[in-house]
Amino acid sequence: MKVRDIEVGSCIGESSRFRIYLGKRDDEQSVIFKIAKTFEDGDVLANEASKFNASRSFVEQIAQFEKAQNKKISHYDWLFANLESSFLESTQGYRRVNVFTTPDTDVSKLTPLTKLRDEVRIDARTSVWILGRFFKIYAFFELMKIGSDAILTRYPFFSPDDYLIGPERHRLIYYNYSGEFPDVVATDSVKEVVNFMLEWIVVEDDATALNYYRLLKDFAKYGRGTFEDAHRELYDYVRSHWGIKYHPFTYRERGTVVWKNI
Repeated sequence: MKVRDIEVGSCIGESSRFRIYLGKRDDEQSVIFKIAKTFEDGDVLANEASKFNASRSFVEQIAQFEKAQNKKISHYDWLFANLESSFLESTQGYRRVNVFTTPDTDVSKLTPLTKLRDEVRIDARTSVWILGRFFKIYAFFELMKIGSDAILTRYPFFSPDDYLIGPERHRLIYYNYSGEFPDVVATDSVKEVVNFMLEWIVVEDDATALNYYRLLKDFAKYGRGTFEDAHRELYDYVRSHWGIKYHPFTYRERGTVVWKNI
């Protein structure tokens, strides 16, 4: 199927109201192509487009501020898919379409997070950067709350299906909006994110990794007041025990004991 200048390829996801495909534009740019199942279902993608546009606007504000203050760029832009266009397509019964590209990496280098987790287990140090990305994404919405003078943070629902992962370049990208909820504290959401990671990792008989595992169990039991607090505490541990440096994606296929890395 071809829609405008996009050749639509394989389906990588589906909800009750839209489908998600990989696609390629005529200029060879890989894209994520979402299409509503009916005309009426298009309001879901219209709302998603609004949310991604708001996030991108705030990402740009942060980057401009950091540049003006000569601060290190936080690169929140690496955490979110880029909404390229949102339109009603006449050749598809005027169903709404959202088209995304991915930042600093090609879509073809990414895979659905849940697919990868179903296939492999990961070591403790690999889990650090993934968990750190989760905490940073959620802390971004805490910053948005401060920037808007709102009383409550509007956290996105935690759904692993909303993320793509690029192991080699340490990319975790939020690309699908499943909804949001307002809250004063992050406690329950921190628990939910950390429990997802605890079910994925394998911790072997290494003192530093075991202490890291205990830190995650503490996160899972007590949560934290904000994701910013959780992010800071996580990296304080990493900085003092492992150091902040690149660690290749280290995994073993489920049902095996041989470690590999990308």
